[in-house]
Amino acid sequence: MTNQNRFDKLQTLSPVEAVKAWLDGDFGFGEEAALIVAIRKDSRVTRSDDEIIDFMADALMEENADAQKCLDLLAKG
Repeated sequence: MTNQNRFDKLQTLSPVEAVKAWLDGDFGFGEEAALIVAIRKDSRVTRSDDEIIDFMADALMEENADAQKCLDLLAKG
């Protein structure tokens, strides 16, 4: 079950903070949607939700992934 206060707070993150939270695993089950909302604040990000999820899943496999670099790559579409 999603904690609504935490979900709402995740949505207020900046795009780079949301990517960092994703990379750090600093979110709970079902809260990916809140992180996607925050990531989409970067108008360069035009990928679908599924594409963002897939991209972030791949980024999690990278050692020492950098949040800003990931956001920039995510924004390239």
